[in-house]
Amino acid sequence: MATREDLCIAMDLGGTKMRVALIDRTGDLIQRDSEPTLANQSREQTLERLTSIITRLVSSTGDRKLVGIVASLASPVNPVTGTMNNPPNLPGWDNFSLKPLLEATFNLPFWAANDATLGAIGEHACGIGQGISNLLYITVSTGIGGGIIVNGSPFLGSRGFAGELGHMSIDRNGPSCACGNRGCLEMFASGTAIARFARERLENGETSLILEMAGKDITNVNSKMVMEAADRRDPLGVELIEQFARDLGLGLVNLIHIFDPQMIIIGGGVSQSSRTYSAALDATIRSNVIPHLKEHINVVTSVLGDDASLLGAATLAFQRVGRAG
Repeated sequence: MATREDLCIAMDLGGTKMRVALIDRTGDLIQRDSEPTLANQSREQTLERLTSIITRLVSSTGDRKLVGIVASLASPVNPVTGTMNNPPNLPGWDNFSLKPLLEATFNLPFWAANDATLGAIGEHACGIGQGISNLLYITVSTGIGGGIIVNGSPFLGSRGFAGELGHMSIDRNGPSCACGNRGCLEMFASGTAIARFARERLENGETSLILEMAGKDITNVNSKMVMEAADRRDPLGVELIEQFARDLGLGLVNLIHIFDPQMIIIGGGVSQSSRTYSAALDATIRSNVIPHLKEHINVVTSVLGDDASLLGAATLAFQRVGRAG
């Protein structure tokens, strides 16, 4: 029978970084390690470094029992096989599953899920969503992903792919998205989109603190610089962040109308600057949501940050093996 001394290996594999942690049943991160993913390398090289990280953590568990390995993946994931489907930032990983390799190497059960789904599970189990039966988690960073909790349980859809919240269209005449759709929320309200809009305006000759922050090199512009410029009341920065807030707000209004959630949690890198855009976001939501839902708007910022998906992975592992009596 499982005990409170049990541990799991939780890993997060993204296009930029791979993170691995030992987490116990109470949600404590006992130990962690990380390395750059180096997605430009071959998949085999990345896998070799990933298994080395896991090996180091496994060797430090002493006599504590490991119940399994769970992977948080920045990709649509088949929940049964762990197979990835066109992960946008992991070229060469399409139709690939870590399950056979890791189960054979470590003699442990392996599970996998989309990173935003696990973010929702993590916030529901350990974060600001504790005690909330119906919530949405939306991660705003390089792209936009989502996780859905309905009646206390993750909603995965009929094939495990529910939660692609970033690919709702908010403008049928908008730019083409890598997913094949047009005008996706991700194309307007992700960190990548904020930086793209800023670069376009600067390339057209507009002046801004953003360019100074980028060392006069427009290619260096990122969303964090735009947020900082807005904080300093730079006119272009303010305009771009207000535009971002309006676009994100429209997406959230659609989600409120569809799901009627008790809470929407915003995570991801962009959420770290929530103070910069929260007023404009709230104003957009309140001016567009249907009247009888106005008093129920509850949009908050993640309290777990980058650890949300790791803690969600651990929660999933312990749910799969059963809870202590």
